[in-house]
Amino acid sequence: MEAEFRKIAEGHAQVKSIEMIKGQELLDQGMGLFHAVGRCALSEPRCMIAKFVGDEDNADRVDLAIVGKGITYDTGGLNIKMALMEAMHADKQGASSVMGCLQACIELKIKKNITFVCAFAENAIGPDAYKPGDILTA
Repeated sequence: MEAEFRKIAEGHAQVKSIEMIKGQELLDQGMGLFHAVGRCALSEPRCMIAKFVGDEDNADRVDLAIVGKGITYDTGGLNIKMALMEAMHADKQGASSVMGCLQACIELKIKKNITFVCAFAENAIGPDAYKPGDILTA
């Protein structure tokens, strides 16, 4: 998902920056709940941020932020989801929609300044999984 995000965003004059926050940095920035959801996966959880500037005259202003959750596969962790397990890859559709909006804004040359944020993680089961009832910060 990160690679697809970058493929859409990179190389366009209107995308002024792409930032990635992952692993320990998520915890350092107070994103403990999101980090906990993805900490058992082989690939660290990450948050991707793209700054789209379509209104250069007001480049410091942000007109809109579009945020989407991209849980690439959601087992439910230790609260395993028995029903509809085969459909749990669809839990990334929020982030997928954000990526589609970013691509559309680039192609249409939208005259607004928009911040696009996607949180990508896999909710896997493992020995470091958070437990039901754990107190997590967000």
